[in-house]
Amino acid sequence: MPQEQVADKPVVMPMAQPVGPARRVVQQLTAVWADRQESLLAVLELDAQHIAMSGLSNDGLSLFNLTYDGKTIVADKSPLLPASLNPEFFITDFQLVYWPLAELQKILPAQWRLETAGNKRSLYLDDKIQVEVDYLTPDPVWPKEVDLVNFQYHYRLHIKTISYDPVP
Repeated sequence: MPQEQVADKPVVMPMAQPVGPARRVVQQLTAVWADRQESLLAVLELDAQHIAMSGLSNDGLSLFNLTYDGKTIVADKSPLLPASLNPEFFITDFQLVYWPLAELQKILPAQWRLETAGNKRSLYLDDKIQVEVDYLTPDPVWPKEVDLVNFQYHYRLHIKTISYDPVP
């Protein structure tokens, strides 16, 4: 993301609480912005108490690690990632795609609106679209392939789930 587009306090959707059931997920993420395209492997572990996410380059280098307990994000990131890349984006994009609609609507301030139609979810701020999610392979448990477009920060994210495993 270009540095000038992300201020010190970006306007992002508020973060929701972690939700169960416990599961481990591996995904291929492809981000496109301006004239760049980058891919990484994301490994997620989540349950009703926390979200843990690690990002690895295609060569296996650690790009970031973050945890979120419903209150605080703890993150470290590689110098290979742009300084403007904010860990909140990972969590909010992930929640916007996968969290139950009712959970997200509970946390949205009055000026935010989340709508669904068919296989799409659209997030609005003051009636201006911010993010659109397109479920390419809808699944009631965990959609396997998803496109997310962030109109505010001008990036596209393609998410392909490689594995989804419930954790006892």
